[in-house]
Amino acid sequence: MMNWLMDRLNRFSETHENIDLRLNVTEKLMDVSHGEADIGIRCGQGDWPGVNKTWLMDEEAVLVCSPHLVPSGKMACSEWLATQKLIHDDTPHPGADFPTWNDVLKTVGAPDALESGLHINSTSAVILAALSGRGVAIVRYALVKQLIETGQLVQLHPDHRWPLKWSYYLVTPQQKVMRDEVKVFHDWLLQDVVSDRS
Repeated sequence: MMNWLMDRLNRFSETHENIDLRLNVTEKLMDVSHGEADIGIRCGQGDWPGVNKTWLMDEEAVLVCSPHLVPSGKMACSEWLATQKLIHDDTPHPGADFPTWNDVLKTVGAPDALESGLHINSTSAVILAALSGRGVAIVRYALVKQLIETGQLVQLHPDHRWPLKWSYYLVTPQQKVMRDEVKVFHDWLLQDVVSDRS
């Protein structure tokens, strides 16, 4: 998500030099409703109290690994996938309906996975493990889209995606009118994402 966001922040700053941005990256839920930030980007079911939310995009899970790991012509091979070390993301995804490895392997026609493999309780560390060739991972697409586009990760079984019940939203305090510069950023980012989808 940082790659996705930083590219947009750079473009925004180029056209809005008079607006200063301060980025606070955290895995904990910022208390936007009580002024910890003017605006936030959250991924979830959208059921957060005390905030206005604007839908940005839906999310889905995909399979990825290092391009050094997958032999030519095996990107959609269930037999090859069944022999790989599987990286398990043990980060909680409450309500997302995040697929298990057994869900994924069943969909692509591969045998069930053992619980062994590499278990990691941080999504960013899961992505780093995939980048370094430690195995194959199930990850949220928005977090790795740029890495796939630049060839740092390969998307396996690209015809299969697993829609999540989480989406990305812009959130602002419910009891506070947006300052002009915050509204400029809010509207610009929303339009930029809409343009990206079309």
